[in-house]
Amino acid sequence: MSRLVSRIWKPVRRKGADRYLRLNILSFAASVTLTRLLLELTGYPQLGNESLHIAHVLYGGVLLYASSVLPLLYANRWAYTWSAMISGVGVGLFIDEVGKFITQANDYFFPAAAPIIYACFLLTVLLYLRVSREFPLDARAEFYAVLETLSEVLDHDLGREEHRDLCSRLSRIKEKTSNLNMVRLAEELTHFVETDALEMAAENPNLFDRIIGRIKVVEGRYVTARKVKAFLVAGLFLLGLPSMSRFLAFMEAASSTPEMDAFLSRLASDLPPSFHFSGGWAVGYVIADSVMGATLVAAAALMALRRERWATEVGSVGLLGYLLGLNLILFYLEQFSTIITAGTQYLVLQTLYYYQRKI
Repeated sequence: MSRLVSRIWKPVRRKGADRYLRLNILSFAASVTLTRLLLELTGYPQLGNESLHIAHVLYGGVLLYASSVLPLLYANRWAYTWSAMISGVGVGLFIDEVGKFITQANDYFFPAAAPIIYACFLLTVLLYLRVSREFPLDARAEFYAVLETLSEVLDHDLGREEHRDLCSRLSRIKEKTSNLNMVRLAEELTHFVETDALEMAAENPNLFDRIIGRIKVVEGRYVTARKVKAFLVAGLFLLGLPSMSRFLAFMEAASSTPEMDAFLSRLASDLPPSFHFSGGWAVGYVIADSVMGATLVAAAALMALRRERWATEVGSVGLLGYLLGLNLILFYLEQFSTIITAGTQYLVLQTLYYYQRKI
């Protein structure tokens, strides 16, 4: 009588998923940024005639479809790398035209498009931060990673680091499972990967590996904790200074009605015509912006006073407040010029984490 075995539906994260998602994010950001920049520099040309308009959303759709078909056709690991990059470019071209599809007038320059694009990008970054975390794997997940790495043996592309990782995973599988068949398979594979007949790929780093190696050399030679600290003090202070200056101008104008009216008029002049401006909104925006700016200035002061732990915590809160919240408003108000500010904030945030690991 045959024994029924229940199928396991529990998903297993792909080996290297964080690297693929990182490539996707970088391609996404580069696609949107370069598209907007090129269109701005060339005067927003259109491909078509009096009746046709070939929008770049169509190119994005083609790339998205190609990126989805690629890993369905090929089992090689390079297929996932190319799929990650092509899909990032495709989604960037697609979502760049979101303004046309949320308005009756097909308005490419609709102010709400920029925060929508930023929100989608932000969700992808948050997913990446979740995926990049290390967590313990069970024997089944370890075997998935082993079988995927074995494909490198068939392509004669197994490196020494991958070989060490393969041996470690097989050793952990034998410790984590009580399934005798799985243990036996792990032992057989261990014998295979440890044999002298297994050929290792020659050390031939590609362009990306050489760039990373060069960066590490420069980092070890020139990047010191003292220099990183100086960069953080200056970066946090300069990022928080405009918000603090705006708050001081607001407090000064609050002393008289004419000055407050002039302050609100200056603030309203920078807003899109479609924005429904109100005094209550202006007060809320200035207060929220000033709180975030104050945390960055305070973090810079704490860093200068050698309170690194507190500086890292306070600075992280302020930068995350901008990146996860206030920047959505700034993208609506200032549109894609906020990319530079958001990129600088993210760079300073990552430098904070780097400094925390270095000290």
